[in-house]
Amino acid sequence: PLLAAMLAVPAGSMRLGASRLASRAAARSLVHAAAGGADGCICVVGGGFAGLTAALKLAALPWEGAAKPKIKLIDRSDRHVFLPMLYDLTCGDVSEWEVAPRFDELLAGTGIEHVRADLTAVDTAARTISIKGAEGKQTLAYDNLILSLGSQPVSPPAKGVLSYRTLDDALFLRFKLRALLASGAPLVRVVVVGASYSGIELASNLAKTLGPRRGLVTLVGRGDKLLQVGALGNQQAAAQALERAGVEVILGKDVELEGPSRAKLTPAGSLSDGFAEFVDADLVIWCAGSARAKMASDLKLAVAMDGRVATTSSLAVRDTEGVFAIGDMACCEPLGDSTANAQNAQVAVQQAEYAAYNVWASRNGKAPMPYRYLKAGEMLAFGPTDASVSAFDVINIRGLPGAAIRRAAYLYRMPTNTHKAKVGFSWAFDAALRGADALLAGTGGKKEQSAI
Repeated sequence: PLLAAMLAVPAGSMRLGASRLASRAAARSLVHAAAGGADGCICVVGGGFAGLTAALKLAALPWEGAAKPKIKLIDRSDRHVFLPMLYDLTCGDVSEWEVAPRFDELLAGTGIEHVRADLTAVDTAARTISIKGAEGKQTLAYDNLILSLGSQPVSPPAKGVLSYRTLDDALFLRFKLRALLASGAPLVRVVVVGASYSGIELASNLAKTLGPRRGLVTLVGRGDKLLQVGALGNQQAAAQALERAGVEVILGKDVELEGPSRAKLTPAGSLSDGFAEFVDADLVIWCAGSARAKMASDLKLAVAMDGRVATTSSLAVRDTEGVFAIGDMACCEPLGDSTANAQNAQVAVQQAEYAAYNVWASRNGKAPMPYRYLKAGEMLAFGPTDASVSAFDVINIRGLPGAAIRRAAYLYRMPTNTHKAKVGFSWAFDAALRGADALLAGTGGKKEQSAI
């Protein structure tokens, strides 16, 4: 009966349908021409973990069945920043080029074009994006679009308080610490606000780097325990590492900043100032919370319950053709409120690989793959030779072995093989030098402190 009904469609309707298909094909051809060729263009917006991984994956996929499209990576910066190692950079354990390589070096030979600009608008009907860079405003046509705008930190509540999220933040903090140490101050007092991953790692790394004679580090958190959503093994390891490093931990407190060097602490949720206590500091660093990218609410795309861009199981933006969203800005609605939608690098990289494949599949007549998240584990660094690695919620490795696993895992996650080789050689050389120094100093290789 279904076949008979299909054959019974009037000829006029068939001609109308053919006309519409022809119009769509013509519009698609115009988009391809505007994008710079008959093969179209894939635009990837955002050069963090998700965006860069997606672009590199697209460039590496086989395109025998379809002509290889142009791939454009749009990001405001000239560098890809390996965010989990900013602490190492601030404390002098790695070099800037190792954890913040330039896009032109990473993308050399891949065929990917880096466009340094900000995204200002998306027109899904016309399949164009508007960007603004040094050359002014531009409009780029796309055949497929992958959005990976990330998230942004909550802004510090007082002028002079340092944020800690970007490469500039890490370098500026290093500069401030150097200035304070060079000033001859007997003790550098640092308050870190936020008792989750970034706050814990920054506080413990700073305490070990400054040492007990030169630094006093205080970690303040609003919750009643460290690392509220972390693995149990990492929670325990964090508490022990902070204690060993001499970090003062204050939990269950709201923080108000009375200027850049004085923090007022009150019981979380309290409306009274009667229980307030004050902590003085040379530096207050804000590591508390993050928010979805501002653009997520301005792009006129489907929005999930948590305010992020809503996607289907294939990571395609709901009710939109040819557009995908991944990383911190995206919420895969079929998976709900789960670790598969967590805002971290592990999720971003896995989503990027699925999204890249699904874009490729859509252009090669293949079925998309539904996104499935594999939680391999999580890592915390407390210093150059101390880390905690929890895997599959049952394995926890700490200390020097944990630090070695963390370095190996991050080396593996470096974006290109060329960069991996350069960084691997550099780290091996630095490790050999540290071992030689420790041997000559008679410390038995137990030296932990770094030089800022």
